[in-house]
Amino acid sequence: MNILEFREVSKFYNQDSLGVCDLSFSVKKGEIVALAGPSGSGKTTALNIAAGLDDFTQGDVRLFDQSLQNLLPHEVLNLRRNDVGFIFQAYNLFPVLTVLENVEYPLALKGVRFQERIIKAKECIREVGLEGLENRLPSELSGGQQQRVAVARALVSEPKIIFADEPTANLDTATAEKLLLLFRELNDKNGTTFIFSSHDPRVLKLADRVIVLADGRLMN
Repeated sequence: MNILEFREVSKFYNQDSLGVCDLSFSVKKGEIVALAGPSGSGKTTALNIAAGLDDFTQGDVRLFDQSLQNLLPHEVLNLRRNDVGFIFQAYNLFPVLTVLENVEYPLALKGVRFQERIIKAKECIREVGLEGLENRLPSELSGGQQQRVAVARALVSEPKIIFADEPTANLDTATAEKLLLLFRELNDKNGTTFIFSSHDPRVLKLADRVIVLADGRLMN
């Protein structure tokens, strides 16, 4: 079963700026897929389109067998809130919230009870190696620690699919390897689908399949 499908998808920012062009590929449920390519290849654009964070000019994107172009904005939002996790390269943490508050926030949006939110959030914080830092603000953390908070926030609601933009970019070798092992364990245990954009050889090695992009176009 395909959890994601791109059908001849193109994204044009203006006449002279191309995001992606005529992309067609699919991702099966439970796969780990990496979008690879040099800077400017379109992999982040493709990732954002797939997650419903960015629109597209032509073609069709189907997520959970629903056409994104046929959904209203609030329907796309609900789809992301309930079934999608996203790890941003720039973290996108709330600066005035603590680590714990940042991580439990997606559960609050879903209406999960407070005590259950806290238990799940603390478990995810422990899984990414930040136990003891629950009450710190993002400004009090290193870049790598902030990245791990972003990962915990994406994991906490147990989404069906997780999109990750360069998830190991700001991590040291040991932390990156632990994170990739966690991704593999979640995939094996829960069947979570992962789609990465990355040029890190360790991420590409983890993937079941690598989709290569160049100048916004599919190369394989």
